[in-house]
Amino acid sequence: MSPRKYAPLIIGALLLTALLLLYFSRSVSWNWNRVNHSDGVAPIEPAGGQRIAQLSTDLYVNVSLPSADYARLVERTERFMLEYPHIRVDISNERNNTGRYEHLLTMSNQGTAPDVMLVDNGGIIPLAVKGLLKPVDSLMTGEVLTDQLPRLMETLKWNGYLWAVPYRINPYVVAWNKELLAEGGLSEPPEQWDTYQALVEQVVSAPNPSEPGQERYLMNFSPDEFEQLLVWSTRMSGGKERLINLHALPEQLLNRLTWMQSAGNVSSIPSHRASDLNELIEKQRLLMLIMPWEELNGLSQSARNKLIVEQRDIQYPWLNGASFAISTNSPSESEAMLWIQEMTSPYSSLKDFEEGGKLPVRPSLYDQMRLITKSGETPPYWWLEALSTKVQGTDSVQPDPDWPKRWSNWSTAWKAAGGRDTDWIDVFVQMITPAESEE
Repeated sequence: MSPRKYAPLIIGALLLTALLLLYFSRSVSWNWNRVNHSDGVAPIEPAGGQRIAQLSTDLYVNVSLPSADYARLVERTERFMLEYPHIRVDISNERNNTGRYEHLLTMSNQGTAPDVMLVDNGGIIPLAVKGLLKPVDSLMTGEVLTDQLPRLMETLKWNGYLWAVPYRINPYVVAWNKELLAEGGLSEPPEQWDTYQALVEQVVSAPNPSEPGQERYLMNFSPDEFEQLLVWSTRMSGGKERLINLHALPEQLLNRLTWMQSAGNVSSIPSHRASDLNELIEKQRLLMLIMPWEELNGLSQSARNKLIVEQRDIQYPWLNGASFAISTNSPSESEAMLWIQEMTSPYSSLKDFEEGGKLPVRPSLYDQMRLITKSGETPPYWWLEALSTKVQGTDSVQPDPDWPKRWSNWSTAWKAAGGRDTDWIDVFVQMITPAESEE
């Protein structure tokens, strides 16, 4: 048979093949969206143009923050959910921090703890020792790990792992009244205990030229701020007394507190009451005070001009700070890591400083902030040096699961003893001694 006779059959087969290819090509969408997605997952669009919804994850977060700070975190979380639509974050705030550790501990033991918890730094290792946290080493790598303040990281390490990511710091600092130092013949804070004793005796016996007849105070100890006693004990004992583990009140410290109790008056004004502290400072009625940096920075300019703030060292810089930790029962570890990464990023820390005056936990931001503020005072650049300098030994607590319980007991005793005119240290010692004898 001639080849010409096969030509119509061949052409017909080719046309049929083309029609079939055209039909199937319309059934499958080739319009693939190749734009990069924040969650790293490409969209799936099967036949019919119906998108298959990605599996969503519910992430539960619990924090304890002031209202303004919480509002900023919520706003940032809403932006996070827009960027990662497959993650739904349910965030709650426990404004009252009293008893919160016990609450988190109970939920963790019951398996109902939130995925992410903002925990006071002193409670991180006790929770880790109890097996209630997941390590965060996979997040704290490379530049993220190197861009951290060394003295904050020490209290988050245990058994070769990191158990939380720093979020907030507001360490207590020591400040002295320049005019009262000058009355004692000093231009700088006393370094030795005997020099301090001589200064106290001079201040107590001298009349107050600013307000004759008004009593002077040697120290401000707020009943609600047990941290002040811890910082004072280390500062006035040359760093030799390890009160931070709260096993016993060192005899030397007890003797010095007893002496100060008999030497003069001690005020009991909370650090947040700036107006009352301003008055005592400006009228030369307060020799020494220990308070968080944010509250110190909130004093009037005239009051701050009368103070010398110690810059050579920060005692227990992790006190009054908090970090993000992940519950060991969390089924959403990757999503929790992602959320923490966004909330603690340099950009977020910078916004916290600009909007709330919060000290940064990222060393790389200090130089940037100096350019922004055109001043080395806010935040003070010496913070970076003090929090990056290695100290002899360690200023963190031992890995003791019962430390938060002792903190609660000692804080309660300190509060009960505070505000008394004469026997405040006696009451405090009487309350903590039975508690120690039971353990």
